[in-house]
Amino acid sequence: MEHIRQLVTLWARLRAIPLAVDAEDTITWKHTASGIYSATSAYSAQLLGLVSSPMGFAVWKAWAPPKMKFFAWLAIQNRVWTADRLERRGWPNCGLCPLCKQTLETASHIFKCRYSIRLWGLIKGWLKLDYLDISSWITMRSIKDCWLNMSNSSMPNRKAMASLAMLTCWTIWCERNARVFRHKSTLPSVLFSNIKSDANLWVIAGAKHLGQIMPGE
Repeated sequence: MEHIRQLVTLWARLRAIPLAVDAEDTITWKHTASGIYSATSAYSAQLLGLVSSPMGFAVWKAWAPPKMKFFAWLAIQNRVWTADRLERRGWPNCGLCPLCKQTLETASHIFKCRYSIRLWGLIKGWLKLDYLDISSWITMRSIKDCWLNMSNSSMPNRKAMASLAMLTCWTIWCERNARVFRHKSTLPSVLFSNIKSDANLWVIAGAKHLGQIMPGE
């Protein structure tokens, strides 16, 4: 019945519209000012009403290898297999954070524990990132807040910082896995040296924004 009602309503409205029999029909695309269809405007029309997220810039548009972007996406959603997540499922886990040995390992903790903060301090001094407030991370409730803090619109060199966050957090995660699965530990100073080497390789591979904040060595 609803379809019939709509059909009758449409017919009633169209009765008063005169048709020029000799004129050709035209089609106007309402999503462009010119009225001409484009694939870009069609794609944009599908996204109307969606809420934008800074994660697109901080993760997917940052210069980094795809596997690190995927890891970042999981970490920000608290989907990496840290001890708290394993414990909720009744699976064996490492318990305390393998890096600082002081508190239960969670995704929000591991990237801002004292070991990670010390590593970030070395990076901050190397790149002279005086605007990077590492001390404020301790009060942040999630890794997502820390991530956005490093690459928000008010942060200088935000494109470089997005790549740097990706590289550093991936290095921290690899160190965590080495301690859990291979029982090998590395000092922050050694990881810092590895990050410097990897950053240079990233710049050679195309991370031009990261290269802009790196000192000539």
